[in-house]
Amino acid sequence: MKYLISGNVLDQEAITIMSDYKRYGIRANIDSEVKPWLTISAELNASSLHKHNEGGANWLHVTNFSPTMELKDPETGVYNTDPYNMIGSSPYGEMIVNNSDSYSYNLNANLTLLFKIMKGLTLSVQGGYDYDNSPSYSFRSKLDSPGAINSASNTNALHNYWQNTNNLTWQKQFGDHSFTAMGVWEISRSWDSQLKGTGSNLNNESVGYWNLGNAAIRDASNSYTEFSLASGIVRANYDYKKRYFITAALRADGSSKFQGDNKWGYFPSAAVAWDIAQESFMSNQHVLDQLKLRASFGVTGNQDIAAYSTLGMLSGASYGWGTSTSSTGYWGYQFATPGITWEKTYQYDLGLDMSIGGFNITVDWFKKQTKDLLFQKQVPKYNGGGTYWVNQGKLNNTGVELSLTTFPVKGAVTWETSLNASYVKNEVADLAGDDFVLTANYSDLGGPLQIMKPGYPMGSFYVYQWKGFDDKGANLYQKADGSLTTNPTSDDLVVKGQASPKWTVGWNNTVTWKNWTLNVFFNAATGYDRLNISRFMAASMTGVSRFVTLRDAYFKGWDHVANKADALYPSLTNTDNKSYANSDFWLEDASFIKLKNISLSYRIPRRVLKFASVQLSVSAQDLFTITRYKGMDPEVYTSYDGLDYGAYPIPRTITFGAKFRF
Repeated sequence: MKYLISGNVLDQEAITIMSDYKRYGIRANIDSEVKPWLTISAELNASSLHKHNEGGANWLHVTNFSPTMELKDPETGVYNTDPYNMIGSSPYGEMIVNNSDSYSYNLNANLTLLFKIMKGLTLSVQGGYDYDNSPSYSFRSKLDSPGAINSASNTNALHNYWQNTNNLTWQKQFGDHSFTAMGVWEISRSWDSQLKGTGSNLNNESVGYWNLGNAAIRDASNSYTEFSLASGIVRANYDYKKRYFITAALRADGSSKFQGDNKWGYFPSAAVAWDIAQESFMSNQHVLDQLKLRASFGVTGNQDIAAYSTLGMLSGASYGWGTSTSSTGYWGYQFATPGITWEKTYQYDLGLDMSIGGFNITVDWFKKQTKDLLFQKQVPKYNGGGTYWVNQGKLNNTGVELSLTTFPVKGAVTWETSLNASYVKNEVADLAGDDFVLTANYSDLGGPLQIMKPGYPMGSFYVYQWKGFDDKGANLYQKADGSLTTNPTSDDLVVKGQASPKWTVGWNNTVTWKNWTLNVFFNAATGYDRLNISRFMAASMTGVSRFVTLRDAYFKGWDHVANKADALYPSLTNTDNKSYANSDFWLEDASFIKLKNISLSYRIPRRVLKFASVQLSVSAQDLFTITRYKGMDPEVYTSYDGLDYGAYPIPRTITFGAKFRF
């Protein structure tokens, strides 16, 4: 019998005040061969999680709020709004007088029975259950800002999930021939429920979010969602002399999210490999230790739509008909689409594994074509509005992955270094017949900031082309006909840049000497952009930002430089100047190199301490970043990939650890 019991505790303060994160967990594993033909394995995980003021302060408010104003009214205690710059509540006041708490109580259990039916034939029966209770509470005080209406909410969400997997495996060796055949049947069910109560105009704030009966206006809602998935898999592997390899598989998945015969999707795959280094004609050479060619093809499915999405749904609405009495009615906001089925991705791979001169090299080329996209289209307003699903559209991804591992130093000191790099080119091939689809729509920033268009990458930006300043310091933009204007229209928007990196690189180094181990890991990315909305808000007197808070926007602006050719920002006094968030003036190269992690550990062997071996370690994450990006962090984004709209930077952390092995 083998068993493992472990526990963990995490108590972490956030970057901003009044925010923290606590997690407690326990894990227990047991493996026991109760009979020669039966092995039982069990695993239990339990955890408790608490987030206080999750999300922290509004980062845009933090960076744009005036720092020298009176913080709050000394008589009422109400936190003042910014009279000079940022429209909105005080970010400090929000954190002090408001609060929210969210919890998660999770239990995950798995039991596996492994039956050895006969030599080479086994049956694995596995059952799993996951339960999560996630209550959350929030409270907003009337001290938040002048005229604020206090409010509170209580929400309780329950998640249940069970899964059963049955795996029958047969293995057989016939001389130089090796066979493995496997059949899997898996079923799962998930159901979620939520109950929410809200209240506003609280009679008093003494109990915060705990008594919604204090509220003059109350509301409640609840919901229930359920879906199931059934899967069948057959797979066969064959190899001859560990030299030639063939694998073939067929997977069938049935999802309750679809209707009728469309519930089921079928996904074949196949792979072949040739280990040339095992051939007899390679036995007398001493250059290549490994040389393997690989090729594969496979289809995978996607059912990532909400339950009931293919059903016709009604939504309630109230209308007064010119009176104070409202009438309730229903309208079809979601149209039935019984013909919708699985989205499919077809992937082709060619690979090479090679070991030469102490270098282990892997090269992979891949091509992914996603077809029958699960794509949501809008119904025209003149036809009632709403949405419906279609299986249309195509996406293409082509790329190369490279890996190199070697030991530059061996002996008393050992240095292992690994370099991984990948290049990906993605392209929208079709959009269900549409010429384009506008995304990342922010009404407070002027509308859509990104676009999906055939022939361009996913996450492309939809921007005006900035072309400097006119003789009065106003921004100039290029029109569709090539001329310049200070007042562009939507016809002048162009597709530019992309949100996802073309190249990503990781470089890992491990140096060992006696009981010491040093690990250093760098990562990098290039060939992508960020639309720096945070910089736009700090440098433009527009929208909720009434004045600039970015130093350069003031001192290096048109009004404050002697030589106008040196101006980096437009005039703040020219009322005809127009600044747009969706301008390539704010579109920045986000390429970077980071020292992602460095750690040093020392192992004290059992013979020294007698009762256990101990590993002591210290590590640091995100120590430095080399980048031309002007925002907080080129890796982070907000809501939509590629938009830095007050995104929190990744913190620099230092961790001390101790690991005991008894």
